[in-house]
Amino acid sequence: MKKLITTSLLLSSAFLLHTNEATAQVGVGTTTPHASAMMDITATGKGLLIPRMTQANRPGSPTTGLLIYQTDNTPGFYVYNGTAWTAVTSAASSQTPMVITTRATSPYVAGNPAIGPFFFSPVSYQTPQANLHESNTSGASLNGTTGATSFIVPAACTITKLRLTARVIPGGVATGNANVTTVTLFKNGVTTNLFAQITNPVAVGSSATNLATGSVSLAAGDAISYQYTQTNQEPTNSYTIVLEGQ
Repeated sequence: MKKLITTSLLLSSAFLLHTNEATAQVGVGTTTPHASAMMDITATGKGLLIPRMTQANRPGSPTTGLLIYQTDNTPGFYVYNGTAWTAVTSAASSQTPMVITTRATSPYVAGNPAIGPFFFSPVSYQTPQANLHESNTSGASLNGTTGATSFIVPAACTITKLRLTARVIPGGVATGNANVTTVTLFKNGVTTNLFAQITNPVAVGSSATNLATGSVSLAAGDAISYQYTQTNQEPTNSYTIVLEGQ
């Protein structure tokens, strides 16, 4: 009789274990997790603590959908979308994007390639690239060019897109040679992974554009500039560089 009771209990335990594996739901603070949830946490006065880490300590090979809280370089929640880490923002936010328009300087030498770096206005920037000298005049020399300047970021943000557009304008010498232009974003004098490249058109009035994506985190006070290269400077082009982010 004792043996029969023992066997019955073992079978009952195995049945319950099989049932738990089949439902695969976990309830924390509740015995009735919601049917739509794999895990249902019910609590008051306490929350769920997501793993916290610096940007340098983020997982090297993350899976899509992985969530972390980054403690530096624009702190906040970040999720991996399959190709890059992106900041989690509030869908209800009604903030108006900040738009800043600034001129850029670029010397012109007819018939020759243009190799930067060149820089945004209005804050002066001088060699070596790693050092900022805000008191320098905008006419300071940089690699043989003048008007070398950068732009100081007024608030923390993350640049995610660089849009480069070229439009052919009257003037210069029309040639049949291809004119490939590349613009690379610099942060505090150091190159980033965000760049755009286009093959310029030839006919006056025609245009070309390219949108590049990436992720460059900026803090208030960081300086952004760009390296600008052309295979030649004909025909004459007007360039527009647009940075987008959050």
